[in-house]
Amino acid sequence: LRAHPQVAVVQEDGCSALAFICSGTNAAALARKQRSVDAGALEAVVAALRAHPQAAGVQEKGCRALANMCSGTNAAGLARQQRSVEAGALEEVVAALRAHPQVAGVQEMGCWALANMCCGSDAAGLARQQRSADAGALEAVVAALRAH
Repeated sequence: LRAHPQVAVVQEDGCSALAFICSGTNAAALARKQRSVDAGALEAVVAALRAHPQAAGVQEKGCRALANMCSGTNAAGLARQQRSVEAGALEEVVAALRAHPQVAGVQEMGCWALANMCCGSDAAGLARQQRSADAGALEAVVAALRAH
């Protein structure tokens, strides 16, 4: 992803690979999620979303990768969610939802990513929820519900 930031197909395939590598909920999967985040995967996915806003495939796969990396309600999962928001992921996911309102895959993966990033009832979780609302996530999710 870092070597070819302007090549959409590389970004799409890279995001897809990260989504698969970071899927699952067992101990090994949680370790892979953390390892990917420690390697800079969240920031790389956000950069891919930012660089290719009109490429629906990049947007869908990027949102899926974010959703997988940001899953989990333990301390490590909440930290990944916070790091994603600090990297600008919320805003990029909302932008993806707005840019591709008729692409069901983008809508599904974007809503899933938002749900995972906004998880948490602690102060940081509540702040992520508010930041999501401020970024226009409420309207984007309602539009997705109506369109699909």
